Amino acid sequence: MTKESSKQKLANLIQSYEQAVKSAQSLYDDEDLKKWAIDQSLNCQEKIKEVKKKLKDTFSLDYDSADAKNKIIKEGSEVEVLVNHMDGMKGSSAIIKGYSLPANISDIRMKDGMKMNNHKWLTNDEVKLK
Repeated sequence: MTKESSKQKLANLIQSYEQAVKSAQSLYDDEDLKKWAIDQSLNCQEKIKEVKKKLKDTFSLDYDSADAKNKIIKEGSEVEVLVNHMDGMKGSSAIIKGYSLPANISDIRMKDGMKMNNHKWLTNDEVKLK
C-alpha cells in the first residue's frame, strides 16, 4: 500500500468517527438514550485523537493544519472527478461536502455547466485534489 493511500485512509477514519460523533449527538434529546449516546460520542472523540496522533506520528501530518488540505481529501476540499459515471462527469470539479462510508458526498459542476448537489457515490479513488 502506498503512503499516500495510507494517509488518506487514516483521514477517512477520522471523518468516519466525526460522523459517528454527530450521529451520537443527535440522540442527546432522547432521555432513554442520552447517557449511552454521550458515552459513544466521547469514545469516538478519543478515537479521533488517537488517529490524528497516528497520522502525525507516522506521516508528520497535522490533520487540523492548513497544509493537510493539500495532502488529504476532507470536507470542503475541491477535487477533480476522474470517472465518467455519467457523460461529461470525468474532468469536472466537485466540492466534498461530507463523508459517508464508502463514498464522499459532493456538489459537482459538470464540464457542460450542469450542477449536481449532494451526489453520493464518488470514492476517494475516483477523485483527486485540485
